[in-house]
Amino acid sequence: MKYATFKSSMKAKSNLVILFFALFYLILLPTKSLAVIDEETARNYFSQSLIQMYQGNFQKAYELSKQALSGRVYVNEIANFWFLRGRLAIANGLIDKAIEEFGTFTQLVKNDDIDNILEKVRYFRNINLSPSKNFELKYIGNASGIIKGIEYFQTPVSVAVYGDSYCVLDSKNRRIVYFKNNRMTNIKKVSHDIKQIIFDRNGLLYLVSENAIYNDSEYELLKGLRSPIVAGFDRNGNMYIVDFDRIVLFNVYSNNITEHKLQKVTPALDAEITIDKLYILNGLTQEIDIYDLKNFSKIQSIKLSEKIWNFEVTPYGDIIYPSKDGLTANDKKFDIKGIDLIEYSYPNLFVMKWKNKQIEHYVLKDDKPLFVTIEKLEFDDNFVYAYISVEDLFGDEIHYIQHSLSIFEHDIYAPSDVYSSQINPKYITLKECKGELIIYRLQSLRVLGNCPILNKFTGAPTYQKAIENSKKLIWIAQWKYIRPIPPGLIKVSARVTFKNNVYYDTTFYTSTLIKSEELRKK
Repeated sequence: MKYATFKSSMKAKSNLVILFFALFYLILLPTKSLAVIDEETARNYFSQSLIQMYQGNFQKAYELSKQALSGRVYVNEIANFWFLRGRLAIANGLIDKAIEEFGTFTQLVKNDDIDNILEKVRYFRNINLSPSKNFELKYIGNASGIIKGIEYFQTPVSVAVYGDSYCVLDSKNRRIVYFKNNRMTNIKKVSHDIKQIIFDRNGLLYLVSENAIYNDSEYELLKGLRSPIVAGFDRNGNMYIVDFDRIVLFNVYSNNITEHKLQKVTPALDAEITIDKLYILNGLTQEIDIYDLKNFSKIQSIKLSEKIWNFEVTPYGDIIYPSKDGLTANDKKFDIKGIDLIEYSYPNLFVMKWKNKQIEHYVLKDDKPLFVTIEKLEFDDNFVYAYISVEDLFGDEIHYIQHSLSIFEHDIYAPSDVYSSQINPKYITLKECKGELIIYRLQSLRVLGNCPILNKFTGAPTYQKAIENSKKLIWIAQWKYIRPIPPGLIKVSARVTFKNNVYYDTTFYTSTLIKSEELRKK
């Protein structure tokens, strides 16, 4: 499903459309309200609604947005007022009401922002988890192991990604090299023979040797392993380790260790996890064995048409692997020569090439949507700060996306500095399933309690220590606001742009918000 393809907004409205706007709006207004609320008062209600929304008070924000539309509004701002009210109606569970009102409004003129949020509603009402039919590949850049004649890494064997940075393991030279925007930022020597590095969901790095697991200070956390491969981490802080004839779970919050025996000895070449499955590449049979994470029962085995040594999985279970002829993603071939190993942090693909001593960085995107939400804006004397979540369908954060995330004001590109940070997640506990998924995603809430489906699709853990200690990755875009501050509403869009699709969100600010103490950058 093609999702939220961004069409350029109308830059100039004809006099006829403006007249339609005015007539349509005036017909809908209660006559008695025209003398009560003028345009500037409406703007003030609009501003107060935004302040409440950025502070997480969605019910109060919705009431204020309705008040903003109860009087006169400048004609060129009507669409923005309707959009905010409808968005807040959806966030408060009044989804069908918002759809009806949006439909009435868009009979006069098309609005991309309204179409975008309605597309999000439609997608969450008809979730598509089927195998991806299309992939697109885009080259981003590369990191070289040799800079100005100095060798920094020689044989990269593992890449770990978190936030706006990644690191490369050079096992031969016992080095971990750190990168940001494909530029080296640090080099760290290690004293053990490490074969794999991996970040947990809070950004802590772990080192894997032939028989042990260490933290980034090389403190031994787990020993007595035979041939460990870490498949990944779940939301509850469990590290999944495939080790010869068993699966070992090590919880990073409690240090508890549990294990589950495999049906037979499995010489694993690689292993990955998704939200509910474990994938193991069996070097003996050349099959990818798939297990259910709930009980570790074997679901199926995928027989591959060629011999492979390394593979990756998208959040939705699509298999990606290198071969002699290039790269295969769910049976679609891509011409990338000289691949030794790959690492995939959805949708980022890192290709390790030993001959060239470099890491090539691509975006390999499937046909599933990303969900972009501007959670709040903050201000200081010179800059606007947008706090942006970029998530997959399950509500899990997208890492290393700064290369494709950009800010627009009134649909004009605004040069910005984009970087990652961590915040405390917001939770809501339900006694039973209540409301549609889009409500919680628009409010950036992780759902706890007795509703497994909402828990699964809002990025929420279920283990108490994980609830207490887990962090949420957030993207911050920082740019200068115009001085002098123009009157009226300033529209802001955060867009994640790929070859064929744009995923985005829209919000606003005003001079009132810039002066607001509640939104002052701390």
